[in-house]
Amino acid sequence: MKVYISSDMEGSTGIVSPHQVTPGRSEYEFGCRMQLHDTLAAVKAALAWGADSVTVNDSHERMINLDPSMFPRGVSVISGSPKILGMVEGAADHDAAIFLGYHAMAGTEKAVLDHSYDSKVVYGLKVNGTRLGETGLNALFCGALDVPVAMVAGDTAVCFEASSLLGSTLVTCVLKEGLGRHSAVTRSPDDTSVLISEAVKKALDAASAGKSPVLKMEAPYKAELTFHTTAQTDAAALVPGSERVSGRTLVFTTDDIFEIRRWYSSSIDCASLA
Repeated sequence: MKVYISSDMEGSTGIVSPHQVTPGRSEYEFGCRMQLHDTLAAVKAALAWGADSVTVNDSHERMINLDPSMFPRGVSVISGSPKILGMVEGAADHDAAIFLGYHAMAGTEKAVLDHSYDSKVVYGLKVNGTRLGETGLNALFCGALDVPVAMVAGDTAVCFEASSLLGSTLVTCVLKEGLGRHSAVTRSPDDTSVLISEAVKKALDAASAGKSPVLKMEAPYKAELTFHTTAQTDAAALVPGSERVSGRTLVFTTDDIFEIRRWYSSSIDCASLA
């Protein structure tokens, strides 16, 4: 079995503050350490429970948070950005995907560091009328590649979000309980190592039995991006293919689902300059 891990930081063990996930902050070292801790726990569990190989995609910020030298044999690490498929670059031809250290979509109550790609720019995202965050959109891209999402790990809010979208056969792993955007009841790294290992075993068992969910939607795909300000929308509207439907919302329609990735990434980049 080939296992794919998309590793984000905000949902990792003990993380509660923007300072811990922002390069240049003194607390950022802690964030990197916790992302590595959780990722290594998942990797070791996957190899122990029968994975032939594991691919890890560093999926946070500049995507250079994970030190490849820390991983055992049989593991490939995808580092750096930009990547065409971003957080799920390299997911094709894998038997199961694990979303690790994930967070809830923008606007979610009691969700640690909730956002959708850029907290200063994006207010909300929809595809074919369904509200999606990073979990949902990345699951949709995996589904287009026929890769099931076997497991999602993060805070209580993202696990609920993922289960609501992907169904009861998804394995979730709660690493902390959000009290607000910048606070949570956390668990020790020793405890979360055990939780992650147990969840990975369940996830690989489900994937082997063909029970892990595969998210698909039918073309054409209508993506909607709503920004925080009209100035951001003014800038993003310059991206080819964009249709402005209100002061703060753009729409993009395509038959190629991966064009959505290019469109929203370009739109967010432009909006962030406004």
